[in-house]
Amino acid sequence: MVSESGIRTHLERLVGPRDPYAGYARMEAAADTIAHALTELGLQLVEDRFRCDGRWYRNLIASHPGSSRHGQVLVVAHYDTVPNCPGADDNASGVAGLLEIAGAVTDHHFRDDLVFIAFALEEYGNPGSLYYAERAKACGAPIRGVFDLEMIGYTGPTQAIPPGIQAPALGDFIGVVGNRQSDGLVALFKETAALVAPMLPVQALVVEDNGANLPLVRQSDHAAFWDAGYPAVMITDTAFLRNPHYHLPTDTLDTLNLRFLRQVAATTAASAASLAGFA
Repeated sequence: MVSESGIRTHLERLVGPRDPYAGYARMEAAADTIAHALTELGLQLVEDRFRCDGRWYRNLIASHPGSSRHGQVLVVAHYDTVPNCPGADDNASGVAGLLEIAGAVTDHHFRDDLVFIAFALEEYGNPGSLYYAERAKACGAPIRGVFDLEMIGYTGPTQAIPPGIQAPALGDFIGVVGNRQSDGLVALFKETAALVAPMLPVQALVVEDNGANLPLVRQSDHAAFWDAGYPAVMITDTAFLRNPHYHLPTDTLDTLNLRFLRQVAATTAASAASLAGFA
């Protein structure tokens, strides 16, 4: 079960600058914390290292094997920050959700593999997810869907709305964004939310051409999977369209709505489990 207390515990361990510059040591420590949490759940962990600008970084990949081994369902989140930002919402919230989701499914058996990935360097052009998605495509990995948790813990009284998009003016909803290939995942998340978290407002957006005409919907790791031809959705509180602490030193744990975060994580857990299929 996804719990608010569990989410808080993960956040307390992760929040703090985790950038590849002055915060490199903290980023590596966060990676160790995430790896420990995943292995404590009994998941099979691989630390997939990639090189960027002369330095090595880690994608942390934990698997819960399915009975058929013919498909994969991914839940992903990035763990890095920009400099001088503790990154509570961006994106310790997503990682905390990922860890709680992983804990919620380990006692169940599924048809497809459930794979949990903490990506490095999302804030710097997504090289971690690009590295993973390109290799997955090259080897024909059977990825049936990707749930990308990108800032899932902030609610506020105001909501900016980009031109051409319909959304409430109150920032109390979770957004689920897919490309045309991913409209089934978008529908699954909305339907699951109605059952698992009926008080959680969900706003869906399906974009054409992998979001080429709306660049802000490509600003996370799901875009690498879109471009590789895999269905993927970004689950987000809409970042700078709502959160005034975005990329600032004030992005701290006390600004988050943990009840909201728990509802989002619980909906994602149930959506991923439904897609993977109970064995």
